[in-house]
Amino acid sequence: MSQSTISTSSVQENHNERPDLSVIIVSWNVRDLLVQCLAALFSPEVRDGLKLEVIVVDNASTDDSTEAACGFPQVKVVQNCHNIGYGRANNQGFQAAHGRHLLVLNPDTMPQPGSLEALLRFADSHPNTGIISPRLLNPDGSTQSAAFNFPTLPMYALDLFPVPRFVPGRIRYWLARSELNGRYPQGPRRAHPFKIDHPLGACMLINGEAYRQVGGFDPRLFMYSEEIDLALRYGEAGWQCWQVPVARVVHLGGQSTAQAPERMQIELWRSRLYIYRRYYTPFAQFALTGLLLLAQAREALLILFGRMIGRVTRLEAQRRGRMARALARLVLSK
Repeated sequence: MSQSTISTSSVQENHNERPDLSVIIVSWNVRDLLVQCLAALFSPEVRDGLKLEVIVVDNASTDDSTEAACGFPQVKVVQNCHNIGYGRANNQGFQAAHGRHLLVLNPDTMPQPGSLEALLRFADSHPNTGIISPRLLNPDGSTQSAAFNFPTLPMYALDLFPVPRFVPGRIRYWLARSELNGRYPQGPRRAHPFKIDHPLGACMLINGEAYRQVGGFDPRLFMYSEEIDLALRYGEAGWQCWQVPVARVVHLGGQSTAQAPERMQIELWRSRLYIYRRYYTPFAQFALTGLLLLAQAREALLILFGRMIGRVTRLEAQRRGRMARALARLVLSK
């Protein structure tokens, strides 16, 4: 059986009119969100006269996602026979694309009016920019963290050893959104484009020339950190990365990964370790693996203590213990 098939329900391509933008959406069992995303994408306010090519790559969904995508006659659908991972599926979409630029778009997003035009305008006026991201919004209109520094040991330490609850909430909130935790200031007053290390990969425009020069996602990353690796490689080749706040996209977040939380946690750390081993010094690699092992030892003690005082159920202890052992094995197996 072939790895993938391309739906014949797609409209025929007119190669004489090259699309302004090829939009690649990778989907896995999020049918309703995919339909909502496509409806927003094709609305007149969002499309705004742009020539769009939309490619949905379905990673072997079982919820009729493919059929739903085929319900939009403008969409080309690539259907995989099994889940090949987020990065590899996006690469399939890139290879099938004909647009001047590429747009990676998650199915749990809804581009807002003018967003695509703003990203394209910035790309065309800043030809040395390889990756351009919009401002991501929560459903209530508040700003999500979507502009980041490259990962540091303090960032991962804050993730593995959260600030205790007895610390005032204002301080915990500040730490979570501070530069110490890798976040760029993104308040509502920051309306002008600004340079960043890397975006959140839920929505980002990839310059077509940069893609042709450097390539797409690293296929060795099944899930997570693809945008970090891409930004690092593009930066090494001289391409910049920017956020354009006037381009706004609503992002629900975590809808696909919530279907397999334990596996996704393992893939998260597999990808983080891979990034460190590829781009960081041996000392940084050693420090990160030590932090991760120390966190699992701490987790084992917390589980034991929780069981002794009756605060942790047997099933919860088994689940948490299984995760701690899996993460420890992930470190020690390398």
